[in-house]
Amino acid sequence: MSLFTETPFSLIKLVGIMTAIEEVRILLLADGNVRIRDVLGEFGFCALVDVLHDNNSTYRILFDTGSSTPAIRHNLEVMEENLFSVDVIVLSHGHSDHVGGLPEVLSISEKKIPVICHPNALKPKYLTEPDGTRYNAGIQDYFTRTQLETATAVIESSEPFRLCDGIVTTGEVPRTNDFEKLTGNLTKITTEMNGNEVFDELIDDISIVFQMADDSIVILAGCCHSGIVNTTQHAMKLAATSSVKAIVGGLHLHDASQYRLEKTVDFLSGVSFSTIAPCHCTGLRGRAALMRAFEAQFKDIGVGSLLTFMSD
Repeated sequence: MSLFTETPFSLIKLVGIMTAIEEVRILLLADGNVRIRDVLGEFGFCALVDVLHDNNSTYRILFDTGSSTPAIRHNLEVMEENLFSVDVIVLSHGHSDHVGGLPEVLSISEKKIPVICHPNALKPKYLTEPDGTRYNAGIQDYFTRTQLETATAVIESSEPFRLCDGIVTTGEVPRTNDFEKLTGNLTKITTEMNGNEVFDELIDDISIVFQMADDSIVILAGCCHSGIVNTTQHAMKLAATSSVKAIVGGLHLHDASQYRLEKTVDFLSGVSFSTIAPCHCTGLRGRAALMRAFEAQFKDIGVGSLLTFMSD
């Protein structure tokens, strides 16, 4: 496997040397769709991931934290789950619907869970409408960098970052095609760099790659602003494999052009995955295109959905 970079020892649970992943379980805590009774939906995304290694050790990740609503606390209670055993929080990027719930999550967990993100994820972000109306699109309405660094350890990396044996963030995803471009409201967002307000290229977009014992990978995306084609190609390169077991999460296809949808389906048709489970910003347009193309592999998911992937 070529999946790993150096990681501070303090972040790695003692899972032995190069233990292999036997099982990945992904439970959706926050999304706009709901799949079970009594839970709350919200405009946001959060997934609780449990990983079982072949030596029976476990690793638990909270991927994104949703918006700042009562949903996650409520949904944890309804599903009889908790965050006490979470080893690390990974932020897919710095938009408010993925980071707004971070203070609440840290409060619920009752411990200092390390937070891993791209360096740009914690920078201010603004959305400016054509009429000049401006909205905060990042962390500003929820916490400051100083407050977060006081509350817990913050690790920033633009490179792939090893969380544990077989688990790595993508780091910045190379954008190598001509059809996965920023569209819609994403073209209206700015950020602060070196004291200047500049267009936000959203290079803080990262996903998580899990490499199973059978050498296949599971890709978990938050919003996939770099595009699911670029992200999948990058993940396969990181893991030195062409075997993709599953693609799960937000794929930001809600406003995709027909050309982009066709090119996305064309690429994914050449990938032998067993499951594609899009949610959040994939939108109805993107979900419909993927369900039509991959009816057998498609999973309709939302809050309460539990996806389990086993090594063959």
